[in-house]
Amino acid sequence: MQMQEVETRQAYTILIPAYNPDEALVTLVEKLRASGFSTIIVVNDGSDESSVGTFDKIASFVDQVLTHEQNQGKGAAIKTGLRYAVDKYPEKIGVITVDADGQHLPQDVVNVYEEGVNKPHHLIMGCRDFSGEAIPLRSRFGNQSTRLVMLIGSGLKLKDTQTGLRAIPMRYARQLLDIPGNRYEFEMNMLTFTKRLQVPIQQTTIQTVYENENDSSHFRPILDSILIYRMFLMYSLSSVASFLVDVGMYALFIYLLSPYFDTVHVVIATVIARVISSLFNYLINRKVVFDSKARRSLPKYFSLVVLQMAVSALLVFLLFLLFRQGEVILKVVVDSFLFFVSYYIQKRWIFKK
Repeated sequence: MQMQEVETRQAYTILIPAYNPDEALVTLVEKLRASGFSTIIVVNDGSDESSVGTFDKIASFVDQVLTHEQNQGKGAAIKTGLRYAVDKYPEKIGVITVDADGQHLPQDVVNVYEEGVNKPHHLIMGCRDFSGEAIPLRSRFGNQSTRLVMLIGSGLKLKDTQTGLRAIPMRYARQLLDIPGNRYEFEMNMLTFTKRLQVPIQQTTIQTVYENENDSSHFRPILDSILIYRMFLMYSLSSVASFLVDVGMYALFIYLLSPYFDTVHVVIATVIARVISSLFNYLINRKVVFDSKARRSLPKYFSLVVLQMAVSALLVFLLFLLFRQGEVILKVVVDSFLFFVSYYIQKRWIFKK
């Protein structure tokens, strides 16, 4: 009986970041080799001595094991592997990242590979289905949260923002070396920068695999979540601070002007409060939140301020005419809505890098 010849898959380099891996990594690289992948790189991200045997076992199946003397984080490991692939295999279409814990099945890696060959300029994402009952709660919650942040912050509607199975085109692999983040936040930044660097995204469904409630994951729920949501959290804090300045100034001028005007004091107070708070918000967002050097950000920002101020004043004024009381409460309601609109515009247009 003649054995079926396995197709050689050499268009992409396989990159596996690994920290304290177990036998799942050995099984993974063996099956990837059996699936025809010709180039496999593993990055040992400062694993302890208990993993030495695992790396010894995979030595004959991989082309290179790159080693960090100390643990630097998944993002740093991916960057190390990307840098090696860009220098060593520049002729390939790109790099496919695969997790070391066995969550990504070889057939799914093959499917992502084939999708990448068909769409070589796309970032191909192997997306899991989180609707099943067997999905660990922390994974389900984490995915839903990051999907919402990604949608609001970057306008990207993704099924799985945390997937580690990605086919990265070589052009984008080079650009990723300069993108910030050394831990799990790097994978989120990778998605955010696709918009700025005009890298299209293709999502392909893969099987959802979790072993023992995903207890092999090295994700630190609190610290890594802060790093992942850092920009959004900083923006939110900046916006909340500006919001408090705005409402405080508004309440102050309502108090000062209400004895002299019937209704127009609402408009005057809104304008003065918005000018003061917008100056504060612009400086914080530009220097701290986005660290932006975008040209013409100031006129763009104040164009938004004028528009938002007009909409805010109009809505608050109309609502005040309707209710004749509760000016401050009306202000809070209106600007809570405009807060999300403003965030999206600033992220996508004003401070775009």
